[in-house]
Amino acid sequence: MALEECGRAHRTSQRLLRAFDTETGDIVWEVPQFGPALNKIWTGVLATAGGLVFYGQTHGGFAAVDQREGKPLWQFPTNVRMKASPMTFGVGGKQYIVVAAGPNIFCFRV
Repeated sequence: MALEECGRAHRTSQRLLRAFDTETGDIVWEVPQFGPALNKIWTGVLATAGGLVFYGQTHGGFAAVDQREGKPLWQFPTNVRMKASPMTFGVGGKQYIVVAAGPNIFCFRV
């Protein structure tokens, strides 16, 4: 039986950065990721105490959104696929975000 015969539409893969309400399980917001949903190129997500969420994009960007609304705040085009999840560290009272993308290590001051 074809999918159309079952009343289900065929859906293509879609990556989403999605936030859930931990008490209800409801989706609070989601940010669609453009480009193919390829295996082995997904990075983790880093949330800061200051309300920022950093993540790698499939098309080779590194971005930040507001943790409450998912509103895009910042994007940096690395032009290569992300290799690792972002991490953070502090030096001299300043916070930094680091991520590996392709053969490069990028470091940004928050």
